[in-house]
Amino acid sequence: MREAIEAVVGNHSIYSARRQEFDTGKKIPFRISPRPLYLSKEQKIDIQNIGSDISCYFHIVDEMYVNNMGGVRNILDTGKPQIFLADQLAHYLFARPDLIITEGGFSICEVETSPFGLALAEILNQAYQNKGFETMVDSGALSEQVRQNTPIEGNIVYSKKTQAYSGQITFLADKVFSGDGRHWESQDADNITLQNNSNIYRGFYLNEYLSDPAIKILLDRQITNNDNTIPSPTPYMEEKAILSLIYDKRFEEYLRIKLGVASFKHLKTVIPPTWIVGQEQFFAPGMPNNISSSIELANLSKSKRAYVLKSSGFSENSSWKEGVHFLQRESTEKTLQLLHEAETDKTGLHIVQEFKKGLNIPLNYESEDEKSEMPMTARIRLTPYFAVTNNGQDGKLIAIKATGCENTDFIHASSTSINTAVN
Repeated sequence: MREAIEAVVGNHSIYSARRQEFDTGKKIPFRISPRPLYLSKEQKIDIQNIGSDISCYFHIVDEMYVNNMGGVRNILDTGKPQIFLADQLAHYLFARPDLIITEGGFSICEVETSPFGLALAEILNQAYQNKGFETMVDSGALSEQVRQNTPIEGNIVYSKKTQAYSGQITFLADKVFSGDGRHWESQDADNITLQNNSNIYRGFYLNEYLSDPAIKILLDRQITNNDNTIPSPTPYMEEKAILSLIYDKRFEEYLRIKLGVASFKHLKTVIPPTWIVGQEQFFAPGMPNNISSSIELANLSKSKRAYVLKSSGFSENSSWKEGVHFLQRESTEKTLQLLHEAETDKTGLHIVQEFKKGLNIPLNYESEDEKSEMPMTARIRLTPYFAVTNNGQDGKLIAIKATGCENTDFIHASSTSINTAVN
């Protein structure tokens, strides 16, 4: 399979290691499965249902913010610069719920909107299809979604922070966004020159506005000129905290009505109980073990504090597993410190989410000489990309990949992880 994946990658790179010790020196810097991950018919149906429900949820939360339903804007505006606090509907091509395969089914640990990993999902899908495997995503589904919902020309822009993914961003520009009279280029934010009425697709995070001068200049210009920026500069939709709203006393009844009872119940089976630090009194299920604040989790035994503390969104620590702490692994002292810092931080939101352990699943990967298969017991994260545009395609699966890791709850792409397409 390595040769088939390399053929699709072509002259692009998948990832440039941010630190020298992580550089594998290989074009494909991860373990390769000889076949796609197989899912049962029931699992595939559940994924499609998750896509339909999460895209609907995404739109409803956007409307709630614009209308400031129940004061939700006051919560989600925490830490945001004034330039982002505008009345505009969000514009995204997709929502990507990260799904952990657990003993009880799928569990959504967060919802992403950034394109990091999107090119890899497309590369894997094409490569396995080229080898004759069936996959969940039809050939051309991603390109069709992009072409129906973006201008014919523009720039996909990456930053210092996201430069490690510049090869994937260039692949998207060359192979997905361009062709048939369309022309998109990948650009480094430090060197980009834009004309009036420029179209950009963000290969960077909005929180970089506070730390990267080139991103600040670019976004100031785009927003002031009302130029086309996708995903839209609407950071409230990029908060992990939006998953907590379905468990919030102030919003759950409204969401039940807007989603419908069946979708509301389904989402509550796949979204783990989640609350915002400092908003514990609104957590509808009630705090665990009769505590009243997040910081009191430190007083519980490790077995009773199986919760994950996360930076929610507008923070340098809210991406790529940064700012994620499994509290059941930490000492009492460290847990107390982490929760105190989250509780007193006024620059951004933090959430606590019930931990759902990944199921151990046997997988194989190709040996170095590609002549045999090596066994591995992995916990698996699925990253399906669902359309969230208003063109009748909401919830359509446009890309998906699987990542498997051994002996860790941080299930992410690395040199020792398996990354594959999904059948």
